[in-house]
Amino acid sequence: MALRIILDTRFYFSYYNPENEKVATWSKRLIHKISRGTLEAASSIITIIELYATMGKIVGTDVVRTRIASLKASNIPFIPVAEEIAQLAGKITLSTPRAPLADAIIAATALIYAGGALITDDEHFSLIRNIKAEWLKEI
Repeated sequence: MALRIILDTRFYFSYYNPENEKVATWSKRLIHKISRGTLEAASSIITIIELYATMGKIVGTDVVRTRIASLKASNIPFIPVAEEIAQLAGKITLSTPRAPLADAIIAATALIYAGGALITDDEHFSLIRNIKAEWLKEI
């Protein structure tokens, strides 16, 4: 699976509850490109956990389940944590102890599947070597 980008959990918060019109337009444009098949993207399965744990508190688990189904229907797969991802995430946590484990797993997924390209504005990812965090850029 050759991907252009991995979408961090943070992207989905901006997509479903944009901070401003610029973020709303940008995130909708990305989802549109992905659903049309002109942009290959995915997320880590860890994102599902984070969405339930955080967004679920705000909108409820039924809404989160519906949103995840909608994302899958929009051509966004969720990549499971295989051994290769687990090993790399472990190495990331060793070399970058301030990065949360979930972020290390998402970063490992981005490094393995998308050359490190990650859509996020989460500052934890700036600590992780070879992650190319992008935000509010045309992809």
